[in-house]
Amino acid sequence: MSRRINFDFDVSKFVNASAYLVERCPEVTKMKLAKLLYFADKAHLLVYGRPVIGDRYIKMEYGPVPSCGYNLIKRDERASREDQSLFDHYMDVNGNDITLKASANLNHLSETDREVLDDVAARYGSLTPAQLSKLSHREPAWQNAEMNSEMDYRLLFANNAESKDVHLLVEQDQELKEALSELELDEFLASLQS
Repeated sequence: MSRRINFDFDVSKFVNASAYLVERCPEVTKMKLAKLLYFADKAHLLVYGRPVIGDRYIKMEYGPVPSCGYNLIKRDERASREDQSLFDHYMDVNGNDITLKASANLNHLSETDREVLDDVAARYGSLTPAQLSKLSHREPAWQNAEMNSEMDYRLLFANNAESKDVHLLVEQDQELKEALSELELDEFLASLQS
């Protein structure tokens, strides 16, 4: 059970979760949004066994950054045009500031996603980017990652004994996904030989 836990990045959830937070929190910047999403993903994972957006978080100087999502926020060429267009429909980035252009499409966010996003907005939304950065530096997942490297989702469960059962289920689910992926590959290779 020492393998890294991975989730699939969902661009629609990223864009709509971001718009949802921008609409509910004052003065959202790139850094503030990155930290709010991290805390939302962590909270959702600990209770429901999956993050909201499923992105890989990278340890950066000022705290965790969602890799694929941040590419959209900063209009990086690695983001697809389609994904960038979706992001740009909902939000505008001017320097470091992010403003809302259209409200989140709630059809892309589950009831539990919205519940956790509301909690994160209420808990952390009024904090400054610097305060959120400092808070994120206390996270074992950030502390134990190499700078500019992927953070380990398993470490989000550290110091959260009440989430032990959820952690075990997530680990088992990860093992099943890997086994299924290997089985599908074996079946595909067998079909090529026929």
